[in-house]
Amino acid sequence: MKMNILKTFLLACLLPALLNTLTYAQEETIKIGFVGDFSAVSKDYTSNMYNAAQMAVSEFNKAGGFSGKTIKLIRRDGGNDPQRHYDHTTTLGRKDKVVAIFGGASTPCVLKASIASKAQQIPYLVSIGNSQSIVVENGHPYVFLFQPNLWMETKAFSIFVSLLPWQRYAWIGPDYSWGHGVLRNFKQHFEEIGTPIKWTTEAWHKVGTTDYVAVVQKILDGNPDALVIGSWGEDVRHFTAQAKSHGLFDKMAVFGWFTYNMTGDMGRMVPEGMWNLARGGPFNHLADKFPLAERFVEKFVEQFGEYPNGYTISCYDSLIAWRQAVKNAKSANPIAVAKTLKGLTYDGLRGISFIRAVDGQMNCPIYFGRLTFVSKYPFAVWKSVIEVQAKNTWLPGEEVLSRRTKPPS
Repeated sequence: MKMNILKTFLLACLLPALLNTLTYAQEETIKIGFVGDFSAVSKDYTSNMYNAAQMAVSEFNKAGGFSGKTIKLIRRDGGNDPQRHYDHTTTLGRKDKVVAIFGGASTPCVLKASIASKAQQIPYLVSIGNSQSIVVENGHPYVFLFQPNLWMETKAFSIFVSLLPWQRYAWIGPDYSWGHGVLRNFKQHFEEIGTPIKWTTEAWHKVGTTDYVAVVQKILDGNPDALVIGSWGEDVRHFTAQAKSHGLFDKMAVFGWFTYNMTGDMGRMVPEGMWNLARGGPFNHLADKFPLAERFVEKFVEQFGEYPNGYTISCYDSLIAWRQAVKNAKSANPIAVAKTLKGLTYDGLRGISFIRAVDGQMNCPIYFGRLTFVSKYPFAVWKSVIEVQAKNTWLPGEEVLSRRTKPPS
């Protein structure tokens, strides 16, 4: 009797996985999903990223797909709405039977989609949205991050700033978990390093704000030596234009996350000489360093008439890593691929890279550089690039596990 109960229990546990395996094996095409923000604050980032995803899939299919099966990319717009990201991820898994999901958006959206990917047991390869909670506190076996997480980013920045002469800093950033997490980490790292930094101003704004006149004046009134701009997407476009019209950039040094290419009038709006921080890496620096990146940039510009941003570099790398994992696993089955992604080494746009098994974090460098206008490009590009390696910034594996309610299986 006990043996029959045990057999029934084991069958109930194993049957869903077996059925999933059969379903994926019987599919004539291999479907992957892309969920991003095509209609809200990060729409420019997302469209640029999606172009790279399309390009990667086209290249994979020209090379024969996988085992003779064509790879199909399914796109969904989550806006900047966490629930929509969750719903799309769930539907892509249950109804469309995708074997992996790419993209991302703001941290709340990524965290919500990550819950769905875990429930569906589908790898979620994130290229935008970088709170460390994605792979640390809320990490699980199916989520992977292809840009430095927030802890890594702020620690690298703090090390970098400690070498500079300025001591009075102002901050502007979005008023939600990511923005507050950035500034909180800065303060913690500066204290640990012993850097005598004073924050003269903290200016916060809602995502989607268009009027920054009062914010600009608040920063000017604080009389800082340097300004750290944590705003992003359409927000940083509006802030940059209004700050420049008030002469703010002439009065202080500037640091920011200008990780996309502002062309046309906005391309000349960025203050030359500002220190910029990139997650995926500046395309011109990578193209000079790695032949694969050089070919990618040339083909991307030829095909889409624009240059890849840092998130796009991360996105393309996530597709390369997924394809390598599929090859290594000899299967596109999402459970098998998720296991193979842990500890995977692959050759990407940032050179030979690997994904740390304990948390699914890629060993991305953090890049700093000064924005400089050169005749070759219609916008400022990176010069004097400094790289801080992941091994110097990420949390020790033991601490990752200690920060989780339950360790990854």
